[in-house]
Amino acid sequence: MSPQKIIKLVIGISLACAGIYCIISPGVTVSILAWIVGIFMVVMALSRIGVWQERKALGFAENYELVSAILSLLFGAALIVSNFFQFMVSTVIIYILAAWIAMLGIFRLLVASNLRRLEADTSVFINNYNAQMIGGVLLLLIAILIFIRPSIVTAMLGIFIGVCLLLFGVQQIISAVRDY
Repeated sequence: MSPQKIIKLVIGISLACAGIYCIISPGVTVSILAWIVGIFMVVMALSRIGVWQERKALGFAENYELVSAILSLLFGAALIVSNFFQFMVSTVIIYILAAWIAMLGIFRLLVASNLRRLEADTSVFINNYNAQMIGGVLLLLIAILIFIRPSIVTAMLGIFIGVCLLLFGVQQIISAVRDY
């Protein structure tokens, strides 16, 4: 197994375990929310940069994905190191999370439209288009809901983060073992 696959596997297992813990104890999750979201964003950004590098080697990397990953990395680092964000977690983190989700949704829609164009140009069926499009629309709808009613999200945020961590962890594990 290559070092890159081992790293993906370790990241995936770590994210899955963290997700399960967040789902089991959402109260603790909310109290350390800035750190959890910041670390999650950094790990996801690093993972997306790796995916972008793989796609670049194959000749179909999208710069939108790289920009999305870099912005996620910057937002995550700001949450981890900023005392202000940690202090204002109950109000600021929700809007940062909503903005991040909206940004990811927009970039996912851009990637989906480029995959659709690539599919039309090459006459090769790309089954990732629909998943990207649906995911982008759902992310935008979630972001809009969070912007409109942030108080609703506060109660569910720990579980939501746990589910996201678990899903991204499983995705990384599958990605690490799928070619093996």
